Amino acid sequence: MDFRNVSQSRLPILSAIFVLIVLGATGLWAQTTDVNYKGFTAYEEARASTGDSGQFVVLDTNIGYDFNKHVGMDVGIPVYFVRPTLPGQTHQWDNELGDPYLDLRLTADNPVVNYSTAITVSIPARETGAFSTGRAGINWFNHFDRPIYRFTPFVNAGIGNGILDTRLLSQPFRLTQLFKTLGFIADLEGGADFTVMRGVKVGGSYYALEPSGPQKIYGKRPPNNVQGVPLTPDASLVTHDRGYSAWLRIQPSRFFYLEPGYSHSIKLDQDAATVTVGLDLTSLFRRPTARRH
Repeated sequence: MDFRNVSQSRLPILSAIFVLIVLGATGLWAQTTDVNYKGFTAYEEARASTGDSGQFVVLDTNIGYDFNKHVGMDVGIPVYFVRPTLPGQTHQWDNELGDPYLDLRLTADNPVVNYSTAITVSIPARETGAFSTGRAGINWFNHFDRPIYRFTPFVNAGIGNGILDTRLLSQPFRLTQLFKTLGFIADLEGGADFTVMRGVKVGGSYYALEPSGPQKIYGKRPPNNVQGVPLTPDASLVTHDRGYSAWLRIQPSRFFYLEPGYSHSIKLDQDAATVTVGLDLTSLFRRPTARRH
């Protein structure tokens, strides 16, 4: 499938397929539904980074619904605050509305390996811009992990028609670039978390991005200062990235979490510091329940 040809005209078809998957999955697990897992969810998350290319902050408002402990969906909308520092660009803060997104989550925990998957679709907020390619975005994300005492090795793998950054897809390496990409790309990440004590974890990972076919980059200020013009030179080199990340996750309660991190791009030889602050507002919609994986 050529994700570069996904357009707004096909969005109704994707939406219909999305709804059918939700209804089918809900029926499949209906007999194992635990009412304690059913209900609305809400998160407010701020993700920020500072690096060689500049600084940016994204405020991500996310509201979802868990049909049971296996199936859920979310809708969200990000707002970006950007300050590029590359030569030829104005070094001042600017803000822009990002592309709204919709995702379907499936989770299947078992004694052998825990597995979760998500399909995310983003809807363009404008024709083109700093954080919009003007095309519908789609990403299929997969997560595998296996807790071993205090260690939790994991593998993340996904494909899409660009690099999406949402609450569900918020690894440190996704927070380091001040642009959006358009073109088929696969991502792979392997690493581990270590539980230091209750509410405190440290982790690290190695990631790889593998593009295929033509690639375009939509940045905040292209060199010719024309807003939203795609940057095609060396785009495949930028998206063909390798690197590693490290983070510390502090979660003193189920309502709040803080995650400072670091990411290094081997291909681009760039470093970035990241931080994520999140509020879990789910308790506003339902009574406290057992925490999901």
